[in-house]
Amino acid sequence: MHEKKSGFSIELDETQLNEIEDVYNSNIEVFVRLQDEFPLTIVVGTPKNLQYLMEKDKVNFYGPGLPWIIVQKLTKEIIQEAIKAYIDDKPEGYWLKLYHFATDID
Repeated sequence: MHEKKSGFSIELDETQLNEIEDVYNSNIEVFVRLQDEFPLTIVVGTPKNLQYLMEKDKVNFYGPGLPWIIVQKLTKEIIQEAIKAYIDDKPEGYWLKLYHFATDID
């Protein structure tokens, strides 16, 4: 899927999204290109999936990595809505860019 809306585009593998067994306990990588052509990779996942991953790895917290956007349920519409909210909250996708660069700060 490749959606262009409000000055950004979202790409995700719809086949992968459709094959998710439990939309309340999973995550998916989403590729976002902002209006200024800045590309980002974001993980969109659910609270249950974070809990599952911590229990699976026997840890008390979810460690560093790609930024996550947390949603109740993994659907195309909810993913788009969540990313749009992050983009619209501050000019030029500030929060998404901050998440992206936060992993590179020394």
